[in-house]
Amino acid sequence: MTNLSVLGARLGPKQAVDRLSTRIRELSTDRQFALGIVVAFPPVLAHLWFLRTGPSFLTGLLLAGSCAGCGIGSWFLRPWFESLTGKEQRRITALPMIGYVGLGSLFVLCSLTVASSGRWVSSALLIAAWVAHSSYGASFEPSSAAYERLRGRLGRAAPMRLAANWTGTCGLLLALTYAWERPEYKGSSLSVAATLVIAGVVASLRVLARARRLRTRLDEEATDVIQKLQTLRHASEDDRAARDAAEAAWEKLRRTLGSRIETGITFSGVTVLPASTRRELHHAVSRDIRTSGADQKAHRKLLARLRMIRVACAGRMDTAA
Repeated sequence: MTNLSVLGARLGPKQAVDRLSTRIRELSTDRQFALGIVVAFPPVLAHLWFLRTGPSFLTGLLLAGSCAGCGIGSWFLRPWFESLTGKEQRRITALPMIGYVGLGSLFVLCSLTVASSGRWVSSALLIAAWVAHSSYGASFEPSSAAYERLRGRLGRAAPMRLAANWTGTCGLLLALTYAWERPEYKGSSLSVAATLVIAGVVASLRVLARARRLRTRLDEEATDVIQKLQTLRHASEDDRAARDAAEAAWEKLRRTLGSRIETGITFSGVTVLPASTRRELHHAVSRDIRTSGADQKAHRKLLARLRMIRVACAGRMDTAA
């Protein structure tokens, strides 16, 4: 402790922190991993323990401590994570999505079991699950290794949206059972229930059709961009028409990459590629068009990314959709 205070007095706070972080990074990966576990887990366990038994002010302090511990612990764990292979990193970063699907399924199952004793409560919980997925479900989709994960991203969005929509529909049907039990409302409640089911089927078909059309557009537009970039690379420097054609083709693909896979709503749904990946790809395409593909290494890397988009769509397209 004395050495740290002396170090801080000599170098200043920022320099002392930089020196300390450098010394920690000089440790082995296993030691940094152990330090990360020690820093992250005890505050979280203490917070979970005092959540039911401790006073409210202490619970709030432990919540802040657990958040800080997880943040610092992730810094310690970063070298271990970066030492893993790309496949292992993708598995780890997929855990939030796996946990979201598992916990969401468990929540819906528990909500359905409550229906026998409290239909209003079960109905409210099912509708709340639909609202939560529509508002925040896309945030659990992993953003790392976006091109490698694109096939799964395209394949998961529509089924998860259908599951969420039918969860909300079941909640509404449960609420209608109260009107069904009253003779004067039995006929109208039956027609409303039939309308809800038919609307759910139609909406489900539209979601699946949208996902198929989006894959088809992605394949066509990515192919067009690849062809235009190849043409521009072999064109003369004064060929403005080839450059304009490449820019127009990329603009169409750029808009499609920012579209929602399963919905046409701007604030709900999963985009084809994360925003950070779209910005990176936009800069790469703009640079390649500006230089007419002069940087051969960057040009090949860009074409490889565009081909990965095509591969992700292969086998699940419908040109007649």
